[in-house]
Amino acid sequence: MGKVFVDGWNVVQTLGEGTYGEVQLVVNSSTNEAVAVKYLDTRKEASAANNIQKEIFIHRRLKHEHIIKYYGHRDESPIHYIFLEYAPGGELFDRIEPDVGMPLPKAQKYFFQIIKGVEYLHSIGITHRDLKPENILLDKNDNVKISDFGLATVFRHNGKERILNNRCGTMPYVAPEIFSRKYKAEPADIWSCGILLVVMLAGELPWNEATADCREFLLWRASDFSITPWTKIDNLALSLLRKILCYSPSKRYAIKEIKEHLWCKKFLTHKGTVKWSGDTMFFKRLCSDLEPNSVFREESGTKMSYSQPVQSLRDSDDENDLPGNISTLTTGVSFSQPVDPDNMILASQFSASQMVSKASLPIGTRLTRFCIKSKPETVFLELKNAFEKLGHCWKQCSPGLVTVTTQDRRKMQLVFKVNLITMSEKILVDFRRSRGDGIEFKRHFLKIKELLSEIIDKQPLIGVPCSAVFDI
Repeated sequence: MGKVFVDGWNVVQTLGEGTYGEVQLVVNSSTNEAVAVKYLDTRKEASAANNIQKEIFIHRRLKHEHIIKYYGHRDESPIHYIFLEYAPGGELFDRIEPDVGMPLPKAQKYFFQIIKGVEYLHSIGITHRDLKPENILLDKNDNVKISDFGLATVFRHNGKERILNNRCGTMPYVAPEIFSRKYKAEPADIWSCGILLVVMLAGELPWNEATADCREFLLWRASDFSITPWTKIDNLALSLLRKILCYSPSKRYAIKEIKEHLWCKKFLTHKGTVKWSGDTMFFKRLCSDLEPNSVFREESGTKMSYSQPVQSLRDSDDENDLPGNISTLTTGVSFSQPVDPDNMILASQFSASQMVSKASLPIGTRLTRFCIKSKPETVFLELKNAFEKLGHCWKQCSPGLVTVTTQDRRKMQLVFKVNLITMSEKILVDFRRSRGDGIEFKRHFLKIKELLSEIIDKQPLIGVPCSAVFDI
């Protein structure tokens, strides 16, 4: 029997784990609408209640085309449930090829949209503080949706800005001033946007941390661009990154200046054609001025500070924004049968803070999956051999589900799950990151895929029906 929040809404699958709980997929058995529910337990840590309250308070205020939509919250203390929009395009990191990146037009498009979303957040006094590919989702039209506001905070209220002092974020994306514990919100987010751009253009992080202990960062500060990822990035993009990843927050480009940079004024088409915005003389002047080419989180032990009072928490004010009868999710608990097996294949494509319409999600959206024409027992054995050859720890958590634990190149923990699902005469092997860096996760996926290359089915996944979830 599958748990549901109300009649007709079925808990299909656990999607991931977090600091205070987990994310579960909930599907409406009648309409096929589905919600990724953030299941948060205030008993996990002493500060959990304040942090969860803060996330809800902030996210319910946000309404922008490039911000994941908040639908509602239900409080069953000590458990809280947050219901959010689904972006069927998946996570940004899934579009990034390790050590390669993505096509320039795509990187430019996503970067513009991320900047627009961050500009909106800053305009209402909110800072995200954990911008990274795993927190950038894509909707059905391939447009950016910024998600996960667990570390967000209010930094400006009634025109008065406060200096922040909580060290938080994901290490490679954290601005250098954050390590000093006193920093301004906007330049710190802009720095993270710059790291995002590097990852999209080059498929790798520039450094492990922006501190004096990191050789790669010191080379960057010394304007030494002789190593990767800088050797992969063209001069125009590099000139922009030098302004965004400027060590001094006061000299770092603001969003307005980023939007006026030549790289942002030059629009690239998918065929490589260049289009310009503005008069040609303006661009000639800009060209002549170009510079030459040459998830930790520390708990402070204090209460989270607010620049305005915490309002009472309630659901979305606009019921017209709610898909189907999702408003019923905010009350009641009942039990029901799981949805049809087709929804199980969808479940493997969802990540934290997402909602889905079954009809809108093609089966080939995600890249971290493949099919094998073989018996399930054989597939499981081949996976086991691959894990052991790579030195990965693995554990069969439930029928058809394996959890793999390893370390990435930065010696940080990386955890991902592997689902085995029957699809007609094939077995779909679906990989989903649980913890750790998304690009590192893809590197490990590609290594496993290479080891199994001789038995992987080369046919595309799109259009292959799902018959059932296979129990190993």
